[in-house]
Amino acid sequence: MVEEKESAQDSSERGDTTAELVETREEEIVEAVFDGERAYVEPENADRISQQGIYGQQLDNGQLELVPVEILHLLERKRIEVRDRTGRTLSSADIVNALLPQHPDLWTQYLVFRDLRSRGYAVRQGFGGGLGFRVYARGDRPGEATANQLVYVLRDGEPISLHDLDMVTQTAAAARKRLVFALVDQNGEVNYYKVAQVTLENKAGET
Repeated sequence: MVEEKESAQDSSERGDTTAELVETREEEIVEAVFDGERAYVEPENADRISQQGIYGQQLDNGQLELVPVEILHLLERKRIEVRDRTGRTLSSADIVNALLPQHPDLWTQYLVFRDLRSRGYAVRQGFGGGLGFRVYARGDRPGEATANQLVYVLRDGEPISLHDLDMVTQTAAAARKRLVFALVDQNGEVNYYKVAQVTLENKAGET
């Protein structure tokens, strides 16, 4: 059951776009190497890009591993320069074109990721099955707290089956997280719908 609709414009009018996670914008651009699926930042620069766990996953060798939406966001913010293994500099378009065959929803996912980050949330990849992102309460950071929301990403006009709706609702309930649908319209605007699980009873009181 849809409980609430929130658009980016509504949020801006209430001042929700004020980021509580401080992001330093005037820093030296760091190189990341793209392997065709993810990008890697060398250990000496990992902490600068990670921003205390906001971006990437720290590997055992000290490198910072970035997933596609993080690569695109850091490129847009001019925090990284991406090269392939031959040393060729890659643009955002190069990254998207390389990944689209395996990730046809990449740009839609990125629009939601970017919007959530602009609102001051820390965001991590979700559990699959359409659950694109885990979202943390404002001020919370991965590794220090657990996510309190799961975000299911949809394009405007794209249906969701009752089976999938039931699956993601149960997944969110089992994880004790709030389920939110992020609907991206044809203009790239993101609207959010909070979803609640409802159990109906028959006249005999049986569920």
